[in-house]
Amino acid sequence: MKLAIIGASTGQKKLCIKAHEMGVETIGFAWSKGAVCKDLFDKFYDISITDFNKIIEICKQENVNGVVTNGSNFTIEPSSFIAESLQLPCTPYNIIKRIKDKHAVRELTKNVDGLNQIRSYSYDGGNPQFLPCIVKPVFGSAKEGVSFVTSKEDFDKAIQYAQGESKEQKQILIEEFIKGREFSVESISFHGKHYVIQITDKDCTGAPHFVEIGHHQPANITDDLRNKISDLIPKILDAVGFTNGASHTELMVKGDNDIYLIEINPRGGGDEISNTLVELSTNVDYVKMMIDVALDKFKAPIVRNTNFAGIYYLCKQTEKHLDFFKKIENEPWLVKKEISSYELNEATGNRDRNGYFIYCANKKITLE
Repeated sequence: MKLAIIGASTGQKKLCIKAHEMGVETIGFAWSKGAVCKDLFDKFYDISITDFNKIIEICKQENVNGVVTNGSNFTIEPSSFIAESLQLPCTPYNIIKRIKDKHAVRELTKNVDGLNQIRSYSYDGGNPQFLPCIVKPVFGSAKEGVSFVTSKEDFDKAIQYAQGESKEQKQILIEEFIKGREFSVESISFHGKHYVIQITDKDCTGAPHFVEIGHHQPANITDDLRNKISDLIPKILDAVGFTNGASHTELMVKGDNDIYLIEINPRGGGDEISNTLVELSTNVDYVKMMIDVALDKFKAPIVRNTNFAGIYYLCKQTEKHLDFFKKIENEPWLVKKEISSYELNEATGNRDRNGYFIYCANKKITLE
């Protein structure tokens, strides 16, 4: 069996390792510069991931059996286009593009039974229609360009921030602010059938940019809410047309069980959620399932929560926990620790953080 992997960033590393464990030959496609997985592929092609026709031609020559990627918004569209062109399992390219459009997703899911609706509109100039609100790019990820707004003055600044320094972000979404607890749902889909694998608690900095500073599995919620979320996710994914692969759906829960959709990411979750945490917290090999879907050999999993697992991030906003980060070298629950610098950044997006540690234990590890 041969597997084409689109991209060679950190998010693809676990795919390479897992495929080799499965006895699957890997063929990587990415520019060589910055390709951290380059040496993990059986074959590597130094090529732009947007050169669809060339990659399709190579895949035909190599007789690949599946196409996959993970953890990156930049690689999911090329992966889908290439797989669809080769008539291999995937969610169709036009569906992936539509899911990445946050305004389109709002429209597609407005009639989902059991899902509360957030007021929203596409910005086309003028004053905000309601306050407080969230301003964000229609196409974006990792909390970049996101702001919480309570005044007209803040609104104008938030629009400029969402557009970015290059002003390339032309489409801006304005949403009602919902106060509650944030979660993500890690699921896998195969030929239109959806399986919820894990629900993740999320720690965020709060306003103004809501940077994610921690993820914990399983989420600390009631069985009733867990069941409600698990019933709702297939309806949401059906509404947007998602059919094959991993997905990372972000939700806000207000009160006991009022559920709102934040966004759908048609890929496995970043921040080590899909690559590490899911397997640590359940009996399920999530990355293997992504490969199995791509190779059209997926079997439905039996999911059990077996451990508590999570990740904590270090940045200026979590500076009060700096000593904790420094001293945890020999703890039995420590899985991995990576710190780029103890000179801490003020994080305005998920890519600004200084490092993290991952834990796995028989209870949630707290920093207090």
